[in-house]
Amino acid sequence: MKRKLYSNMRRMTTLFCFSILCVTLSTLFLRLTVFSDLVIPTGSESSAPSAREDVEPGLFPYTLNRKINLATPDSRGDFRIHNPETNEHYMTVSIILPSTGENLFYTGFVKPGQTRDSAALHIKLPEGVYECVAEVTAYDPVTLKPRGSEERDVTLQIGRKAK
Repeated sequence: MKRKLYSNMRRMTTLFCFSILCVTLSTLFLRLTVFSDLVIPTGSESSAPSAREDVEPGLFPYTLNRKINLATPDSRGDFRIHNPETNEHYMTVSIILPSTGENLFYTGFVKPGQTRDSAALHIKLPEGVYECVAEVTAYDPVTLKPRGSEERDVTLQIGRKAK
């Protein structure tokens, strides 16, 4: 009887561990694919930084599309850049191609409450998929000096839609 109970317990423990592994991998997969369209960085809108001299990177709220589709190299893409009204900083967004260091897109100042939904790239690229970096920088609204910045991975898909 002990052997049978021990054998069943081992089997159940193995099944339980396997189930936990499957749930963890499924959650990670969904987080990286389905739920990764928008970047909403750490620091919620309610915990926006106050008027301090040393704003740390990652503490200003914003929204940015992580998968940007352009039908042709000349068309406009859906960037969905938004600086919430609760944010007291101006911000800029630059899309940089890491392989060459080229700045493909630059927003200029985006004031709190403003949105830049769609725009065209400043540099035309051939059709394809490009892994880029979005550099988001916060600026003091009075002095216009940089107060902090952070980088996010962005995928540009030119000429073909995401599958």
